[in-house]
Amino acid sequence: MNLDTAPPTPVQPLKALKALLALRHDPQDTRQVFLLTEALRGRSPLKLRERFRADAQGRERLAERRSLLPTLRRTEWLATLPSGTLGRTYHDFLAEQNLSAQGLVDVAKSAGMTQPDDGSDRHYIGCRLRDMHDLFHVLTGYGRDELGEVCVLAFSYPQQHTRSFAVIAFFGALALRRRQRIPGVLGAVWQAWRQGRAASWLVVQPLESLLERDLLALRRELNIAPPTRYLAVTDQARALGRAIPQPPGRTV
Repeated sequence: MNLDTAPPTPVQPLKALKALLALRHDPQDTRQVFLLTEALRGRSPLKLRERFRADAQGRERLAERRSLLPTLRRTEWLATLPSGTLGRTYHDFLAEQNLSAQGLVDVAKSAGMTQPDDGSDRHYIGCRLRDMHDLFHVLTGYGRDELGEVCVLAFSYPQQHTRSFAVIAFFGALALRRRQRIPGVLGAVWQAWRQGRAASWLVVQPLESLLERDLLALRRELNIAPPTRYLAVTDQARALGRAIPQPPGRTV
């Protein structure tokens, strides 16, 4: 039995609550993000698979079965791309943040959230969503400070309908507003969610083929609006001497 024939996993509210409380204690504990996602999974992967199968570009991705990860690991090639392209900006983003494309894979393994490729559509889609997270940062313009991470999850929720993203974005926004005491935090997260709804469906895009494209032109083509409220909040935080902290290592 592979994932396409396996019954949906029931939602596990107690496990979800435990992971959420652990994240509240340490917002940078990426392992808890994977555990929360698993606990809240339910039928959402089945619905996403059916949406892929009903979408023309989604069917193309499923037919070609091209893995995104090997392309994102080509750091030397990405470094040779012209400045301003998606691939070069992605490379510089990872280098600045001391990240790697492999990092999310390793965190998922540490949380016990990986399994061998069984040839199913669900396995392929799950791996692709995991591997494109940092590309979402670059495409949307949200940084890796805590507000940027929350905004990326808010943007990603209408794109992927991963329940844990909505939960983390909601509670993360409330916690940041309380801790930072800077107006506009909730507005920034709300804008991110709205922009995720308005943008093209990014998860079915041939991202491997788009890395050589100009990032600004690509944003216009995919209807990704600038994160104006997020930028206003981070600028105000720096002006007040209360810059939103950067995570010490890999978050999500």
